[in-house]
Amino acid sequence: MPNEKRKIDENKEHPYVSIAKAFGLLIVIFFLLSAAFFVWSGYNHINSKEIDARLLDAVPDEFVIVTEEELNDYPSLEKAIDTQTYVKANPHEWSKTIDFLDEKGSHVIKFENEYYQIMFITA
Repeated sequence: MPNEKRKIDENKEHPYVSIAKAFGLLIVIFFLLSAAFFVWSGYNHINSKEIDARLLDAVPDEFVIVTEEELNDYPSLEKAIDTQTYVKANPHEWSKTIDFLDEKGSHVIKFENEYYQIMFITA
């Protein structure tokens, strides 16, 4: 009992010490939450990859032909062509698709008598 009374008496003598400790603890908690948020958003940013295929109205000057067999190796690209919307892709497949089109020589492709502009998006 005397120890408890002493702690209470110390706080009465120095009330600002308790306030300073509480404020310091809040700052540390705020810092940790902020750091966790930035780590989480960085992780989401690095993994946010999309592929877009836009149907072209006119025949482009330069394009490459992509076959059904080649497209089977790139499911996100195939889905982007089918839906003509942004399609999420995992980072490995995204990079692999860019390399494939770079090796072919163009990001404008002809597939089944249609021409598409392929775009790669990252957050």
